[in-house]
Amino acid sequence: MKYAVPTDDGMTVGKTFGRARKFAIYNEGVATPSIFDNEGAGSEHGAGTGAVAFLAEKGVTRVFAPELGPKAADALKRAGMTYTEIGSGIALDKAMADAIKPRAS
Repeated sequence: MKYAVPTDDGMTVGKTFGRARKFAIYNEGVATPSIFDNEGAGSEHGAGTGAVAFLAEKGVTRVFAPELGPKAADALKRAGMTYTEIGSGIALDKAMADAIKPRAS
């Protein structure tokens, strides 16, 4: 399983999804992410759907982000990815540790 988180600085969760400067992509079981530039961040239109297409190419199955626009959310669903809302400004490692830890029943 692969997880993606938007980031502008490579260290914290970004405020936006489609217009984030970069994406941190985690492989399940690996603590250190790969950081990829979001080439569509400056797009006039379609930044969110373009980000979804990019993440799908990378094999991402789950996205963690502060929020998604309606078109990006629809594209994510069509691509078979799931979305979990997380806060912005949180250190990536802490955000991921909190986001993927098992939930108590």
